[in-house]
Amino acid sequence: MEVSASRGPRIILPRFDWRHLPPKPSTVCASCWTGPFARRLGFLGYTTGGYWYTSSRERLRAGAATGCLWCQLVLSVCGEDLDVRISDGLLGITAKCYIVESDTSHLITPRNTQGLCIIVEDSLRFEGNVFTASDDPAAKDIIGRTRILDVGSLRSLALARTCIERCKREHPRCVALSHSSESFLPTRVVDCSDPDHPRLVPTAGSPGTYIALSYVWGENQPHSTTMSNIQTYTDHIDSSRLPKTITDAIRVTHALGFQYLWADTLCIIQDSDADKRQEIGRMHRIYRDAHLTIIAASANKVSEGFLQDRPAAPCLRDGSVLPDIVLPFIHPLPRYTDNNLTLEDVPKQHVGRVHISPTYTHYRGHIEQYNHAWDPISGRGWCMQEYLMSPRALLFTSQTLQFRCQTATHCIGDAIYDPTDERRIPDVLFLSEPPLLEHHSEDWIGVHAAWRGVVDDYSRRTISVPSDKLVACGAIAEEFHRVLRSDYLAGLWRHTLLDDLLWFKETGSDTPRPAEFRAPSWSWASVDGQVKMGGRGLGGFSHGAAVAEVIQCEVSLEDAALPFGQVVGGSLVLRAALIRCVLHKVGENLYIGLQTAQQARHDEDEVKADTKYSGEWFLDCDADVENTRTWVALLWEDEWWLEGLVVTKAHDHSDAGAATDCSRQVFRRVGFFYVEGLTSGALKDDWDGELPVAEIELA
Repeated sequence: MEVSASRGPRIILPRFDWRHLPPKPSTVCASCWTGPFARRLGFLGYTTGGYWYTSSRERLRAGAATGCLWCQLVLSVCGEDLDVRISDGLLGITAKCYIVESDTSHLITPRNTQGLCIIVEDSLRFEGNVFTASDDPAAKDIIGRTRILDVGSLRSLALARTCIERCKREHPRCVALSHSSESFLPTRVVDCSDPDHPRLVPTAGSPGTYIALSYVWGENQPHSTTMSNIQTYTDHIDSSRLPKTITDAIRVTHALGFQYLWADTLCIIQDSDADKRQEIGRMHRIYRDAHLTIIAASANKVSEGFLQDRPAAPCLRDGSVLPDIVLPFIHPLPRYTDNNLTLEDVPKQHVGRVHISPTYTHYRGHIEQYNHAWDPISGRGWCMQEYLMSPRALLFTSQTLQFRCQTATHCIGDAIYDPTDERRIPDVLFLSEPPLLEHHSEDWIGVHAAWRGVVDDYSRRTISVPSDKLVACGAIAEEFHRVLRSDYLAGLWRHTLLDDLLWFKETGSDTPRPAEFRAPSWSWASVDGQVKMGGRGLGGFSHGAAVAEVIQCEVSLEDAALPFGQVVGGSLVLRAALIRCVLHKVGENLYIGLQTAQQARHDEDEVKADTKYSGEWFLDCDADVENTRTWVALLWEDEWWLEGLVVTKAHDHSDAGAATDCSRQVFRRVGFFYVEGLTSGALKDDWDGELPVAEIELA
């Protein structure tokens, strides 16, 4: 309805009126101000397809030359590949708002976060997440907020405390998993009542609430707790001698209203092997039972600290900076109904600012958004289990401050966060007494799938001491063991051993094998670099059929009291079809050829690279690429697929640490293979109905 300036009948103002716009800022041309900006960049058109208008390249260039931010943006995303409407040389341009959705069950936070897209001539040219400051006039219409940069301020920590309390009250899932009311304090904690004068407190296992710390050491800590200073530390710890990350954690603990902090450098006697073994054996409970874990995600080493203000323009993963686009935004007028209202009585519209963080452009494609894997702590092996086993965590990331629980992850202050690449372990692992899961039930398979995800993540991380490869994930393995109730065999599980053997390295085979034994060759822990478990999709979880049998599998532990710790030996005995093979490389691809029966009858060592039975293989280590004495051990098949292990004879297995049966041939694993379009039945036909089956030992 048109507004009349004279007094008269009842007046209802529309949500925008271009004749009553606030003054045009210098960063927008007149055409855009009365067009896209008057229509709030399409934010008032959720159900009508946004705001559509036409312009030409010449007009856009002219507007951009005057400093118009919108013309500059649209011109930059148009590119030269678009066909203009031939009749008049105009481009059809649509600005449209939408609700951002995640690819996972964990929703992007905050909920109903808005995105803006620009469509030119029916071609998507730009997408970005939209946010604004909490005190900006645009905040009444825009959900997302600017990131908190002063992560260590009292204001930020007060907001964090509110999030923690809200989780305790309003997240049924988290409340059901909470151990706080029944938890006992670890052996020692740091009293943070006076942050300037902390002290070490022996707890004697008394009940209580505490915060745990997860961080990257990155360097020696000369003032850790030792046998010589532990008595002194129970009276007083000189905070001026502690590294910055530890003092920051003490101050955060105090600011959040908690008395006790658990930090390994102070709460484990660092020069006592006995104390280390005892506390490592309790690690799964320390983080699981903590009320909250402080995660110093941004710090490369303990001396850096984690409370510094964050940069206003965050870096992308490759280190480049992609600044936010900042545009004016006219706050819409409410509807007015007043018989005595005139146009002059209507309050002026306010102009705020919105920030747009690009997530897609036609020339860059999809732009990866921040995730936890970017931060230094996500590259360290020890820190993974601390992250996953913490029911609640306060993350001091390189970008901002976040709160994470089993229900959701969100930025303190409601900045936008996409949890698509986040990993969580199943809730059942947090229960004090998890239920007995029926083998091969949906829940049981889900827990196994979660373990595979853990291995994928953990194996890409670095371990300062190579022999700690299994030790540094032992605590989380123990949690899985409580649910799976299966023997743990150097990173694999007895009940699913044939499945678990199907791990492989897609990349990183150029990483040499460890100089010293730390796991048998059939364990993923025997190699460095990221591995994928589950092969190419067969195995028992994908309804494949096993064509091999586990006869025996045992590991030798360095310390029998730590069943999830370091191993000093291991042996696996398989009964499987064993066929000679040849490995060859074509460009960057690795191929495998299987020996035919005819070749074997002619010469048992003859295997041709052009054999009719060929597939792909994945090398554990490049040192074996020239190996000419290799076999495949078939493990699984389905209608059109075979997969298994590539093995070679172990020339010297004396360091494997396990006794071997001299009547068996001893092999070691060198890789994983699969062949498409082939079954064991077809192979049997070639081998006159009987594959060469052998009982072999893998060291």
